[in-house]
Amino acid sequence: MTTDVAATYREQRERDWADFRSRNGSTQDYWGLWEQRSFGWKVPIDFVQPLGIESPSFFEPLQPLLDALGELEEVEVPPVEWLHATYIQIGFMRPFDILWSQVETFYVNAAPRIHRLEPFPLHIGGISVADDERIYLGIDDGGNYREARRVIGLGVPKVYERMREDPLLTDDGDAYIPTIDIGYLTGLGDRERVIEALEPHREIALGTMTPNKLKMARMPIQPHAHYAGIDVVAEIPMYGEDARKGYHN
Repeated sequence: MTTDVAATYREQRERDWADFRSRNGSTQDYWGLWEQRSFGWKVPIDFVQPLGIESPSFFEPLQPLLDALGELEEVEVPPVEWLHATYIQIGFMRPFDILWSQVETFYVNAAPRIHRLEPFPLHIGGISVADDERIYLGIDDGGNYREARRVIGLGVPKVYERMREDPLLTDDGDAYIPTIDIGYLTGLGDRERVIEALEPHREIALGTMTPNKLKMARMPIQPHAHYAGIDVVAEIPMYGEDARKGYHN
């Protein structure tokens, strides 16, 4: 893990937490806002790391907190199988954005570049709240998802187009920070109850895992079922130096 990147991530968690604590009144309603962001519940296609599917037992130490949050009207808690990190939001399935017939080209074009990446460890821990909307778990990845974003953008024209509009891409580089959402605020109740529930767990450290594949998924989010099973449509191995040893799909 690159120390300066880890420090940057920690500083952002602290800023997010301070911002959440400093606000007054009710929180945002995450899923109410999602209806607008998703153009009326259109389904997104994203590059994601579905960690809750890949290693559900890894999150067992988090269960007491998830149970406590689940008792609050202020928070909606997804199932463990939903826990994931989104590192590229490609777009939504709608006529002027993404057609299903295009999806295969995204991962076919990304695969040769992803194959050349080395698998990298994810150090998972630290809890904060972003944008007064979502409770998240931190990921220290040494900046490797930023590199994944870069190479996928080089290989996939649709991603390149989307990344040009990404406010995280600045003249100083990519400011993307990976996170895992573990709760969504509802706009109900009292934010102090959320603060009290989270405070004892803010420095939780779950440990390290090293996925060997990057994945793309259809996220079938609907108004009546926010957490339907993540539909993984592509699993692309990272071979690193071994990518030069023969042909890979």
